[in-house]
Amino acid sequence: MRAAALFRAALLVLAATAASTAIAQPVVTSAGPQRIALTVYRAPGGSGAIDLRFLGGFALVTETRRVALPRGATVLRFEGVAEGIVPVSAVVDGLPGGVVEKNRDARLLSPASLVDGSLGRQVTLTRTNRVTGRKTSEDATLIAGPIPGVVLRTATGIETLRCSGLPEGLSYGGVPAGLSSKPVLSITTVSPVARTVTVRLSYLASGFDWRASYVATLAADQRSLDLFAWLTLANGNAEIFPNADVAAVAGRLNRIATRSLRAAAGALSLTCYPLGTTTSDLRKLEFEPAEEIIVTANRLMVPQAMVVASAPPPPPPPPPPPPEDVGDLKLYRVPERVTVAARGQKQVALLARSAVPFERRYRRQLYPRQTLPPSPTVAVLVLRNRTEDGLGLALPSGATATYARRGEEHLLLGLGALDDRAEGETFRLSAGVSTQILVGQTQISQNETVITASNSSRLPAKLEVPIGQAGQKIGSDNSTLEIIDGIATWSILLEPNSRAELRIRY
Repeated sequence: MRAAALFRAALLVLAATAASTAIAQPVVTSAGPQRIALTVYRAPGGSGAIDLRFLGGFALVTETRRVALPRGATVLRFEGVAEGIVPVSAVVDGLPGGVVEKNRDARLLSPASLVDGSLGRQVTLTRTNRVTGRKTSEDATLIAGPIPGVVLRTATGIETLRCSGLPEGLSYGGVPAGLSSKPVLSITTVSPVARTVTVRLSYLASGFDWRASYVATLAADQRSLDLFAWLTLANGNAEIFPNADVAAVAGRLNRIATRSLRAAAGALSLTCYPLGTTTSDLRKLEFEPAEEIIVTANRLMVPQAMVVASAPPPPPPPPPPPPEDVGDLKLYRVPERVTVAARGQKQVALLARSAVPFERRYRRQLYPRQTLPPSPTVAVLVLRNRTEDGLGLALPSGATATYARRGEEHLLLGLGALDDRAEGETFRLSAGVSTQILVGQTQISQNETVITASNSSRLPAKLEVPIGQAGQKIGSDNSTLEIIDGIATWSILLEPNSRAELRIRY
């Protein structure tokens, strides 16, 4: 019994010692990184225009910071991390004592959090006379809020903000402790000696995405084209990433959705309750959001930006390097540092190739039992993704736009989409619709149809007519029916002002 009592007493002493140590721990704040690297992963199945409100991709953020650590236990605060940070993914390298504890502080500075953190403190209440425009100010004490309203104690009694019928605003003498204007990740570490170290903070963050957009411009000879691709990066976070080393990853990643922690930083939505009891069934009056918060603390004063003369235009960017293999994924590096704006998009060059040869073809998809009168075909430009044909690199999926050059003008021929294409594969670019190359289909029996094709142009035309779906049994006595990409395809060369037909069984 005595041993057990001594053991419990020792535990209490240790707990008290740990608590006092935790209270006495110094706090070191890293305001921002010296260098940032962003590796952005696409949303699964992401296509079309990017909506900054719904970004399904994510990024691996790597920050290099310089921090001065005292000897012993320290709370190290990393300010300015991405709002969509996944705290459990954070890894910190370079600390002499490693990481003991990890925290994500979501208390961001906002109208609501400023009221919540100032409860019981004195503020300045300013009212504006609607007729004269004269402003009067008085001291007040915040006693309740921010939901559903802000209650103040003034020299005349208790009142609710914005319920006097006059425009009212609050001014604060400073920012309450514990609030930050930037998202914060804090850790606890123990350093054997006082020293300044370089640490690397890596974490996953939601609210990112990227797209590829291809622009093909046909040469005057109509036999080759210049292919250029834009990489569009989207950042849905409230943080800017200046001069970042940026890379994008293409391919399918095995990913399990993880709920991101968004900051609890809301605006004020003030509600006034007319006089009466809680059972008076009186209608609540909702007023417009509170005016902009005015912070008068000197530590938040920002000097006015200096106006500088416009600099000469920068030199053209270096050509983008070829993609790198990361397992079965492809990594595309941006050759120079770029600034990714908060809640914005950034376009950088992804690839550029000139004089890429192509073959023009015409296509029309048909299905068995389908009856179709002579109808227009789609013109496509067929390219081979090989080094000897001017390409030979992995192409991520994206939107395509094909143009024809006419002197100084560019005429749009067609818009389309491109799937992921590996080196050595063949792909197609949409180049408009042809009303001179027509395809039709007529049912002649329960399991037979006749497909007709005509060319009314002055040039020969290579025609491809995929029939049915991959693996479907389509038969014909004509040798022009072949299997392309697993689909039975009628592939012929139509001479000018000629007609052809194919009878198929299914």
